[in-house]
Amino acid sequence: MKPFNTNHEELIHDVAYDFYGKQLATCSSDQHIKVFDLDQATNEWILNDSWKAHDSTIVKLDWASPEFGKILASVSYDKTVRIWEEDLDENYKSGRRWKRIATLNDSRGPLYDVQFAPSHLGLRLATVGIDGVLRVYDALEPSDLRNWSLTAEVSVLSSTIERHLQSDFALAWCRSRFSPEKIVVCALDRGYVYHRDQEGNKLQLAAELPEHGGLIRSVSWAPSMGRNYQLLATGCKDGKVRFFKLTERVITSKSRRRNQDDSNNNAETQDHLEPSVAVEVELISEHDDHKGEVWSVSWNLTGTILSSSGDDGKIRLWKASYANEFQCLSVVSAEQRD
Repeated sequence: MKPFNTNHEELIHDVAYDFYGKQLATCSSDQHIKVFDLDQATNEWILNDSWKAHDSTIVKLDWASPEFGKILASVSYDKTVRIWEEDLDENYKSGRRWKRIATLNDSRGPLYDVQFAPSHLGLRLATVGIDGVLRVYDALEPSDLRNWSLTAEVSVLSSTIERHLQSDFALAWCRSRFSPEKIVVCALDRGYVYHRDQEGNKLQLAAELPEHGGLIRSVSWAPSMGRNYQLLATGCKDGKVRFFKLTERVITSKSRRRNQDDSNNNAETQDHLEPSVAVEVELISEHDDHKGEVWSVSWNLTGTILSSSGDDGKIRLWKASYANEFQCLSVVSAEQRD
């Protein structure tokens, strides 16, 4: 592990790689976003640009799929989502290389997380914040990113949170192309899985994660890579990394409809079979190896290895055994050695 100086003036809250791992974005309480390019000859991170992006602490970043261009989203305690696009005609380190192309300001409180949907769902992103509302936005026209539409709004919490109380929120999209659209939202110590209804319009609650022993700091949805089930992982304030298995079952229910016969204007009632998808959640394992608060969890691109980081200053890598039991296979220290 090789450290480098970002020159942020305050605490860094998030670090995000682009799809290829050749660009790195950081955000901070200093209200600035910095983007770095990887110099493959020296393996050093070179500053691309730095700019004041929000009017308060910036807590989360995410890159859109490269097929939409070099697009970055950020959320802040100033209640806004801001969309940025790299302007290759501007000079490096000019403070103008990344253009703000849209601002989304529907939230009624500080925002905590933002994530773009997988590319097969189009240019779509989701946010969640202290008002306890999951919001989904779609770009009306991918060639014109100035216009976004709020296409879903779901209240995750039944009541608002007192501002003086500690809270946390996180979300993650299901990345599978072969599964109906789903997203998991974690609010405080609970997690909820939502999916689209049969008409593909509203987001509906599909399942709940088992209760955690503290605030859920991070959640990550594993790419399925041919599995007939889904995997989720969470990092929690109670010091545990948890692994969940999600299984989908198709349920067929009977309903009665009135069919109109246009020839004689007679109506008759018939039974129809309507399929629906049920999601079952199973806790596979939980581990307290960090011996302290777990702040982040993230799967690799194949969904086979999970990385976690915590208050112990270490990154732990987890992999399932043949018996499908997750074990810590490696520990990386983030402490700089002299």
